[in-house]
Amino acid sequence: MNQIGHPTSIAAKDVSYLLHPNTNARAHEQRGPTVMDRGRGVFVYDEDGKEYLEAMGGLWSVALGFSEPRLVEAATRQLERLPFYHLFYHKGHGPASECRFR
Repeated sequence: MNQIGHPTSIAAKDVSYLLHPNTNARAHEQRGPTVMDRGRGVFVYDEDGKEYLEAMGGLWSVALGFSEPRLVEAATRQLERLPFYHLFYHKGHGPASECRFR
């Protein structure tokens, strides 16, 4: 249930601090967000447990599904070593160099 009225809720913080692409900001102030809580495979679940087929986020970051154990393990290893680094000015790093499309 969207708790936009509670000042410390995720919904209230969302309305106060985030800008959403392709969203009417004034309408969003009134309606508030649908807060997603978790993902598994091709599905995401809102804070009330309602299941949605995720057909949008995979375009950019979760093409292999949510909570895939092998990806979680690989990401954890990399986060412990080097969470992020840019490629500007001749800089490089192993994970970027190892990326291949198969």
